[in-house]
Amino acid sequence: MQRVIVLPEQLEVVVDGMKEILEALKKAQTYVEDPILGTEDVMRLLKVSRRCLQNWRDQALIGFSAVGNKFYYRLSAVNKMLDNHLQKPGGNDESR
Repeated sequence: MQRVIVLPEQLEVVVDGMKEILEALKKAQTYVEDPILGTEDVMRLLKVSRRCLQNWRDQALIGFSAVGNKFYYRLSAVNKMLDNHLQKPGGNDESR
């Protein structure tokens, strides 16, 4: 096995190059403030079945858009549903 000796100046050049690449990637990456998720995405995210998600739509528990036979959900709608059903630790849910 051969040993390679890298001088600190050489390592600094490599690190600076990697920092430039990282900055370029960050600039090229598009940021979506409120991503749109498909049915499969929401099912995987929440670990629920297709039928469960359909029940939530039927009961108006989760906001969605329907285009043809496809359903789309904003991430904010998923978060809103979860926030609306937040259970406080140790608290009694008197609404049941």
